[in-house]
Amino acid sequence: MMSKKMISLACLGALVLGSNAIAKDLRVGSNTTFPPFEFVNSQTQEVTGFEMDLIRAMGEKAGYDVKIQNMGFDGIIPALMTGTIDVGASGFSITEERKKRVLFTDPFYRSGLTILVAKNMTGDIKTFEDLKGKRLAVQIGTTAATKAKTIEGADVRTFNNAGEAILELVNGGVDAVINDKPVTSFILNKQPRLAKRVVQLPEMLTADDFAMVVAKNNPALQKELNDALNALKASGDYKALYTKWFGAE
Repeated sequence: MMSKKMISLACLGALVLGSNAIAKDLRVGSNTTFPPFEFVNSQTQEVTGFEMDLIRAMGEKAGYDVKIQNMGFDGIIPALMTGTIDVGASGFSITEERKKRVLFTDPFYRSGLTILVAKNMTGDIKTFEDLKGKRLAVQIGTTAATKAKTIEGADVRTFNNAGEAILELVNGGVDAVINDKPVTSFILNKQPRLAKRVVQLPEMLTADDFAMVVAKNNPALQKELNDALNALKASGDYKALYTKWFGAE
């Protein structure tokens, strides 16, 4: 028969084990205006999208309780560096400049930049070479914005999200929009009225690998997320999420 002291120690041990089993919070910063990767469902008001589904699945696989924090795109990396958040998940392209400030996870998607023009401009603009001297709209802080700045004589106008940039094109404020292909395609698919007034040109510039970002001083978390992503790919869960959002393997 166990003594009262032994019973108390056993109960204390159970409490300790139980507390360790509780999932830790994983604070994820995201600018939720980047469909189909991250956006707010207008009906449910929930943050959704391919990358949001993926980071939740990765977090669960690694034993975390994922908490999404909506913030400006330009504020995500500074928030990582100050420890306000643990992960940035917002369609980050892997660039050498960003590598100086953060650690990237393994890539989870390959994208590229395309041009969107009004239907009456298709004769004037057919390739990236034709954008010289034109009025261009881009989302602030993106690789599209970086590319636009290199185009000779271009008048570059920045917007908070790709949707605003496309509306500026439809309203005649700019000649073209440079944006990531999957995002543009998703917006046009969801808004057929816009799709009737614009054309996404077939040329795709660059091949951007998307990845999530963590602080430079947190390689352990980087490894946990990479291990979780690899496990999701091995189990077929990644494939299922990809097909859900893009309709193809």
